[in-house]
Amino acid sequence: MNLRELNYILKVSELQNITKAANELHISQPALSRYILDVEEELGVKIFDRSTNPISLTFAGEKYIETAKRILLEHENLRKEIRDITHHMTGRLRIGTSRDRASYMMPKLLPEFFGKYPGINVEIFTESGQKLREALKSGRIDLLILPETWAEGDYNFDSRLIYSEELVLIAKAGTIPDDFCIDKRRAIIPEKLDGMKFFMLFQEHAIRTFCDKYFRAHNVKPEVKLQFSSNIACYRMAATGMGVTIIPAMTTKMSGSGDDDIEIFSLDAEPVTWEVKAFWRKGAYIGEPEHELINLAGKIFT
Repeated sequence: MNLRELNYILKVSELQNITKAANELHISQPALSRYILDVEEELGVKIFDRSTNPISLTFAGEKYIETAKRILLEHENLRKEIRDITHHMTGRLRIGTSRDRASYMMPKLLPEFFGKYPGINVEIFTESGQKLREALKSGRIDLLILPETWAEGDYNFDSRLIYSEELVLIAKAGTIPDDFCIDKRRAIIPEKLDGMKFFMLFQEHAIRTFCDKYFRAHNVKPEVKLQFSSNIACYRMAATGMGVTIIPAMTTKMSGSGDDDIEIFSLDAEPVTWEVKAFWRKGAYIGEPEHELINLAGKIFT
């Protein structure tokens, strides 16, 4: 048993399909099947139940995967610890975040980081919060930068605060009547949003989780007109006047919030915020480059 075999079997377990796993691993399907059979023969048990569709783990396979994840985590921790001890700052740092957040944060963050750590190869993965959660759990990414909403109730991760961010309502000028507002039109009365048409992200995104909780707290039932995978798309649709949207304040900085026909409202008398954090797996070693990236993000975006 070696690290290659562990990674190969983890990939099959993740995708539940040998052919798809072989394509991602850039090996032939027969070669991957042979690796699995060799491991099963060595252990004397079946790891995968091939009678199901998609293939699934046997009980022994579940135990194998649990141990494989621990072994690979310890190997990665050792590699990073030696990197920090020797000050030989090379290797990779895999960061997961949403597409919009990557577009906003990375151009401001990475130039200074690369100036300090030119030998670290950074890989950026952009997906929904739900898919990134699974990528972090499986060890396919090292750090996850997202609002805390996505991780509520999940104790598999450690985290550090980067900055607090306001959530705002976006509407075309004149869409929101004066009596819907508090404090000279700077803030909305939440209950007035009942029945209003909204552009929203799909359920697997952190902002949708936030919006659903916000609506429930104020007994609001919005009409979801369209759903998207991008806050910028929601912003652009709200600019048409066909509905409104709730997005992070950062999106307004990316979307031309100076447009005369757009109004930005706080979500209550006091600004409503969430905490953007860096997350990593419990037990994972967070070394000098990782800490420095988090520190830089806090300095730049606070």
